[in-house]
Amino acid sequence: TRCPIMLQMRKSDVKSATVKVIWKDLPEGSDFDFIPKEVTEANWDDLTSFISDAQTHIVMAQNKEVARDVVSVEMTGPHCENLTLIDLPGIVRSHGKDESATLSEDIQALMSDYLKNPRCVILAVLPANVDFHNSQIMAEALKVDPGTKRTIPVLTKPDLIDSGAESSVKELLLGEKTQHFEMGFHMVKGRGQDALNKKTTIEEGLAQESSFFYNTEPWRGVENKTLFGTKNLRVKLGELQMRLIRLSFPDIVSEMKEKRDSATSSRKRLGEIPSELIEKRALFRKVTDDICRSIGPLVFGGHLIGKSSMFKMKPSAEFHLASSRFMETLSKSRLANISKIAVGVDVIAFVDSTELKGTVRYMKGNQVYLGKAKGSPPYGVTSGEEVGDVYEQGSLVMIVEKDNYAYSMEPIPLELVRRDPEWIRKLIEENRPYDLPIFINTEVFKGIVADLIDEDWRLPATELLDYTAGLLETATNKYIKSIGGIESLTQFQEFLLFKSSELVGTLMEESKVQVSNFIDREQVPYTQNHYLFENLSKLRSQRLMDELLSLIGTDDGQMHKPAIVSTVKLVFERNQARPMDDHMAEEMQHALNSYGKVAMKRFIDTVPMICIEVIQKYDRRLNDILSNVMDSEIDRLVVAPPEQQRAMKKYDKEIATLDAGIAAVKKLF
Repeated sequence: TRCPIMLQMRKSDVKSATVKVIWKDLPEGSDFDFIPKEVTEANWDDLTSFISDAQTHIVMAQNKEVARDVVSVEMTGPHCENLTLIDLPGIVRSHGKDESATLSEDIQALMSDYLKNPRCVILAVLPANVDFHNSQIMAEALKVDPGTKRTIPVLTKPDLIDSGAESSVKELLLGEKTQHFEMGFHMVKGRGQDALNKKTTIEEGLAQESSFFYNTEPWRGVENKTLFGTKNLRVKLGELQMRLIRLSFPDIVSEMKEKRDSATSSRKRLGEIPSELIEKRALFRKVTDDICRSIGPLVFGGHLIGKSSMFKMKPSAEFHLASSRFMETLSKSRLANISKIAVGVDVIAFVDSTELKGTVRYMKGNQVYLGKAKGSPPYGVTSGEEVGDVYEQGSLVMIVEKDNYAYSMEPIPLELVRRDPEWIRKLIEENRPYDLPIFINTEVFKGIVADLIDEDWRLPATELLDYTAGLLETATNKYIKSIGGIESLTQFQEFLLFKSSELVGTLMEESKVQVSNFIDREQVPYTQNHYLFENLSKLRSQRLMDELLSLIGTDDGQMHKPAIVSTVKLVFERNQARPMDDHMAEEMQHALNSYGKVAMKRFIDTVPMICIEVIQKYDRRLNDILSNVMDSEIDRLVVAPPEQQRAMKKYDKEIATLDAGIAAVKKLF
């Protein structure tokens, strides 16, 4: 035996059998099917060869010496008990020359799958002429059935017992030489090879077996004749099986209830299918009203009974996070940071009464470090240093460059450093009008604002709108799919999903136009916000104030009046000597700095508010769409497809069968 052979016997007046394969590990390919073999009284002698063919087919299909797939033999006849037997491969301790090295382990694993089933009766078959105490099958049986409540040791081949050893085997059979087995030992004598060769029938074999035990010593002297013969073993098996079944009744009922509850739940999800138009219309309105009433609380963070686990994070919370990311993106944009001092930007610093242009290389606290000329690496910096490494020694900072030289820098207070508006001065120069060039060029100002908003703010605004659309569509789709009772109405469900998705798309297109119009308006700078004017006034004088304070000092008594007057005069004269374009570039930088902050505040409020309006419009607009669906369309949609109807009938039948089974088993308690 190379795979399990399951013999399912049922008592009947008609003698028949069917041999088929039950696949446990489906082989690859399409040619593995085994055509079931039918056996009647006319070809009954072919049964054993059909079983052998099925077993060979499994082994070849799996390309294994031992397989989990089952040869199923369904047998009926007057000689059959209502019993199922499974013949497993015999235990081996070693493998042959051409056999797998894992053969023993494979058989052990296969056998364990069946033996550990608490409802399985174990027939531990062993030859009567073999030492019982060295039996591997008995050891395995006692592992899973230490109480011996479902194990029957079966001794075979009593005609092969060595002369003089019969009394020892008899003591074993009567339970006098080993531990107690609840159902006792049993002995059978099957047809030998000679009988099979002579075509001895089962009936003839059973008669010969009975004669052997009634006429052969020492078996004829055993008073309890139920210990012998295949027929008595059938009866014993039937009794043990019924006892195990009765003991298993509570578990069986529990399992049946679990299966019934699962089937009931699956059936409930499919819902009831209305047949009349008035019923279909009522279901349609009930579902659509539920959607329109629930989407608002679902998306805006309200509580919906039974829907709390639908999302790991509520859509409203996800939207707030997305809005925060939108605000963070804008706060890092160029228009929001026109005057910000950061590493890498070009600046003008006031150092020792002199303006110094350079690029910020490093910052620490309120100290700014500008790059100076390269030279030999100081302080022992070698070619082994990493590019970008920063070294500090006192107030001096150096940064290793790619040529392994270092920038050597000293700190400058942050308040004496401002962004270099050279890029603005060039724009003013390139776009100078015919007008007297002593005023700020408003066209250049508007152009800078328009370009920076279009390049840096339009895309994040559109992305936030798209993200909102995705949140809304995901939330509505999940909710529609969670509605109980319409799983079987696939056309109806798909219609709702389509209309919802279509509406989200429409709302998004409308909102994109709204956002685009808003951005277009923002590209023409305007505000009445007092912050702009207050900030601009402060920035206009801040540079001169910082330069004066750095020269005069803040401690009382540091300078006499003449020195103060001289210092103030020096600062103002230097400022007066600056070219007009430099003044205009600095003034425009102040204006851009002030206006950028005002415009950003409008953006980070208005764009999310437009997104929220989309969500607010959804339920009302969807209700308008669904309210206009005609009865003819409802009649067409509220219909279960044939496969769903078949599934409903299957669940109804399964539930009824399980209910009947539970009731029948309870009567047997």
